[in-house]
Amino acid sequence: MHRIGFATIAQSPRDDVVPVMRRYFPEDIAVSEAGCLDGLTRVEIDALGPDEGEVGIVARLKEGGSTLLSHKKILPRMQDCVDSLINEQGVDVVVILCGADWTDVKASRLVINPGRLFPSVIGALAHGRRLGIIKPSAGQVEQERDRYRTMGIDAVVTSASPYEGNARLELAQAAAEQLRDAECDLIWMTCIGMDSSMRDIAADVTGKPIVLAHALLARITAELLGVGDPVLA
Repeated sequence: MHRIGFATIAQSPRDDVVPVMRRYFPEDIAVSEAGCLDGLTRVEIDALGPDEGEVGIVARLKEGGSTLLSHKKILPRMQDCVDSLINEQGVDVVVILCGADWTDVKASRLVINPGRLFPSVIGALAHGRRLGIIKPSAGQVEQERDRYRTMGIDAVVTSASPYEGNARLELAQAAAEQLRDAECDLIWMTCIGMDSSMRDIAADVTGKPIVLAHALLARITAELLGVGDPVLA
């Protein structure tokens, strides 16, 4: 029996994401989770925020809403999560539930790093097309635009947080309208926390193909584990 480890920069369990991703795997796949913010007080979480001038990464909070974290400050805690999942839980593969680059994480088992995976896949799909991107935070827009510009892709980037309750749908609507008006050909919804309701709105507004982060990650994980066809409701 395969066991997948999910490591989140936020608090585990990620009941907003992992159950949805599990639909892509057979029922006998076992799951373990670990979170970088597990067991921390709000004061301790705030101390992990980005320094001045640093672009933060968005983390969901169990109490509701989200916070920004420093990648360099959270990196050691992510390494601890990966170590725990492999050494204590015995997982076959670790899936990091964050689109930042986790190349510095070392492990004896396969670690799926969205920060490398996502740009490679999306960059290939967007070659010769006008790419529209939805980030979870407005503060990440410029960095994301620069990232794809270095790949020869002039992307249109906007934002819509998935961690604003029902307001996330209005944010998705507004972001999608910007990308529609910019005549984008392909829409990349980058945040693991963005859900199918946000995707459906973006698809309806733009009429263009949508790539949703957690779905892409789940499908690639299933392929790597050789679990066969996805089991979708």
